[in-house]
Amino acid sequence: MSFLVVRVNIETKYGDRLVRTSAIVNSGYEAEEPEIHIPIRLAEELGIDLKGLLSDRYRVVGAEVSVYRLPKVDVRVVTEDVITEWVSCVAVSVSGEYEVIISDSLMEALGIVIKRAKTGIWSFIGEDRERTSSKPQYWV
Repeated sequence: MSFLVVRVNIETKYGDRLVRTSAIVNSGYEAEEPEIHIPIRLAEELGIDLKGLLSDRYRVVGAEVSVYRLPKVDVRVVTEDVITEWVSCVAVSVSGEYEVIISDSLMEALGIVIKRAKTGIWSFIGEDRERTSSKPQYWV
């Protein structure tokens, strides 16, 4: 099976709500601190209040996009044999983007290493095992 990107299964927690989903691991999504893109539909599922959100401008591949700043969330990777520690991270949302996306800083904090991006092969830092991407999950 061929994938175009690496995706991992994560749990995202906000307050007392927890949602399991897949997330794109994107080393090109540069962030100073751990950051995650959460689609609006997932933010609603987590119980995040979407009234009065502040927006910001992000520069992406030759353009700028508006992002909504969400409250911080906790994230961890969940596999059949490993559950990472929770990592607190900045959460943002871009209208029209329907997948969860992990930044380079969050990827590193979670211990994720991309081995072969096109075929979706990854591992945790320091392990020899090669893991395959999870299936995409869209939050429309």
